[in-house]
Amino acid sequence: MRRFLIAVILLQLATAPSYGADDRPAKTLTIRFPSGEQIEAEVADSEGKRSLGLMFRQTLPANRGMLFIFPVAGIYPFWMKNCRFPIDILWLSADKTIVHVAQRVPPCLDDPCPSYDPHVAALYVIEVVSGFAAQQGLHAGTKVQF
Repeated sequence: MRRFLIAVILLQLATAPSYGADDRPAKTLTIRFPSGEQIEAEVADSEGKRSLGLMFRQTLPANRGMLFIFPVAGIYPFWMKNCRFPIDILWLSADKTIVHVAQRVPPCLDDPCPSYDPHVAALYVIEVVSGFAAQQGLHAGTKVQF
């Protein structure tokens, strides 16, 4: 019975629409990059939303992303557990300057999942489609707007 309940919960998570962890439609922000490119980023500004992230999603459209907002600047490693597609991860300081980039981070298919650690304090993290950072020429020192 317990396995059945776990399977049902995982199925619901996998097929759920893009809502935040508290079941309200996700808040989004437009993020602008120096090239003029823009994406709409779902905001993950609570512990539940940050923990869930992009897990169980089937895809991430090229013009979309996820913006993680933390309560204080710190070292925030990320992993790709239960993600189904590769992404680029951008860590940003409080003034919205990129401090670290992890490119083409693959989904995690086996435990234990590796974590990607910026080794630099960040207040924000942006997840975008794989290849976006290279395409836009994003690197440490690049400033973004949102």
